[in-house]
Amino acid sequence: MRPLFYLFIFSTILGCQEETRENSRAYVDGKITETSLQLAKIKVLIKSDNAIVAEAIPTDAGDFTLSGPLLSESFSLRFNAKVKSFKASKSGSVLSADSLQINIPAGTTTITFNEIKLK
Repeated sequence: MRPLFYLFIFSTILGCQEETRENSRAYVDGKITETSLQLAKIKVLIKSDNAIVAEAIPTDAGDFTLSGPLLSESFSLRFNAKVKSFKASKSGSVLSADSLQINIPAGTTTITFNEIKLK
């Protein structure tokens, strides 16, 4: 039994990696505070390098949490409804021309949106 334990510990240590480009993740918390749609019909997505890496539906209170792998330096938070305005914990995020996504700048991996208003 003891050799199995040591094998487990050894494989765990070898399996851990430093935070590098290969294992970077995006973490997003937020709250939708205003919308004309039912919250259950809203989809919130993290897109990285044009791929959907995480998806969530807000709670009845409008809260959501997402996490997914980063496939490029930056990522976006995409909705199936247009964004009217937002307030974020970090500066630099911008609304896309079609108002369907918030583009988060390169280098940011964790962000909180304290308020998101949808049209």
